[in-house]
Amino acid sequence: MRSAEEQLYQEIWKQKILREPDLSLDGELRTTAAIKILGSGRRFLDIGCGEGTLAARVRSQFTEIHGIDISHETVQLAQKAGIIASCVNLNNDPVPYPDDYFDVVTALDVIEHVFDPIKFLREIHRVLIPGGHTIITTPNIRKVQRIMSLIGGHFPRTSYDPVGYDGGHLHYFTSKDMIDLLEQNRFRVIVVDGICGDRRTWKYRLAVLVLGRGFEKEFLSSAILVKARKI
Repeated sequence: MRSAEEQLYQEIWKQKILREPDLSLDGELRTTAAIKILGSGRRFLDIGCGEGTLAARVRSQFTEIHGIDISHETVQLAQKAGIIASCVNLNNDPVPYPDDYFDVVTALDVIEHVFDPIKFLREIHRVLIPGGHTIITTPNIRKVQRIMSLIGGHFPRTSYDPVGYDGGHLHYFTSKDMIDLLEQNRFRVIVVDGICGDRRTWKYRLAVLVLGRGFEKEFLSSAILVKARKI
């Protein structure tokens, strides 16, 4: 019998697949930003691989492409795309690979879903080779619209998924939170950036011109992107 969270994500992915055209921009921004700083190596693991979108696009950069996800349905899609994929509930089980195995591990918008982010980062650290890299993205709770929502008396939504409460998000982070978590778990942070889909509007571009890139990363970006090296 599937656990409560497995049932939740089964339904989330059913809805996500039905609504894929509506979510393509958000997912594309996240995927493209990660690929730009991904690098290459022998083995790559995408945690929360979904249907294998990211993994399939970096096939030429690695000898082996692996993925894990909580959803049985999406793992099957990833396998059809040629990914070495397996279904894993990281709230119950460790990452099913030995120590020092992967050159690069990505987890795009996953850490906010797991029960224990510290355990999650320690598992990523365990399976990375010495000097290996991880790229993590997560919604930016410090985005100005979300701050205004709090001021207005409502906790902001950080997920586009209509299923569950805020799409199953359990934790909320600023960029400083992510830096602290990674550094406390034996990573050295080498890239911190923001991901935002509003750059195509003139109002957004004007705000960045006036307020600067640092303000954009902290207060205008929908998501945080961090790259860190295992130490």
